[in-house]
Amino acid sequence: MLADLKKQMSHHGEILSPKSRELTRKVFGGALPPVKAVERICLEVQKNGISAVLHYTEQFDRVKLAKSDLRVSVEEMKAAHAAASPDFLDTIRNIRQNILSFQMGLLHTDAILSVSGSHEIQLRYRPLRRVGICVPGGAASYPSTLLMTVCLAQAAGVKELAVVVPPTAHGAGNPDLLAVCHELGVTELYRIGGAQGVAALAYGIDGVPAVDMIVGPGNQFVSLAKRFVQHTVAIDCVSGPSEVVVVADESAQP
Repeated sequence: MLADLKKQMSHHGEILSPKSRELTRKVFGGALPPVKAVERICLEVQKNGISAVLHYTEQFDRVKLAKSDLRVSVEEMKAAHAAASPDFLDTIRNIRQNILSFQMGLLHTDAILSVSGSHEIQLRYRPLRRVGICVPGGAASYPSTLLMTVCLAQAAGVKELAVVVPPTAHGAGNPDLLAVCHELGVTELYRIGGAQGVAALAYGIDGVPAVDMIVGPGNQFVSLAKRFVQHTVAIDCVSGPSEVVVVADESAQP
């Protein structure tokens, strides 16, 4: 019984909420298990590009977008930043500085071993050219995800960052999220979520060039999509369900 439960809770499992099961049935004409649904989404995005992305965005996020709507403009991010609370932005700056200070201390340095008259061995570290970042936006807004991913890439020296976030009220429709993007220097932000967002980053679509690595958390469909595309593009990890417990008393400073 325990082994069966463990399997069902894994990425191979078929545990879905009644709402997700019904949505999957509506989109695909049958209640496909998550792994099969994700495989189908990724293959269609790889084959049909932006048309598949727009189709699945409408089906899963209930938002009908045109090609011109996918990218959030820099002006929108600037406007959100200008309207954001100064205290909120100060907090973001403090957190960013803390993350960068720590990450800069973890950077590897090149190493050279020279043997006179024989050989020289070099170990060189170079940043990736382009990294894709997945930011959730279903149940809540996560500026924290931007900080935990963008800052690390910037510390490593990555020049191109492409962020995808669902076209929802908690995602691309959240002003604080847009403000944080602008504060961190993000210029590429796309209204794409779910498995189709991962596939768009991995394979590239019209208007969204492919990336070298995909990072960031997500739901079961996002994790399965990252696992599916990992032979095409590097990924950070396949995240699973997690639980966090914070133990504190009155002496703790939130």
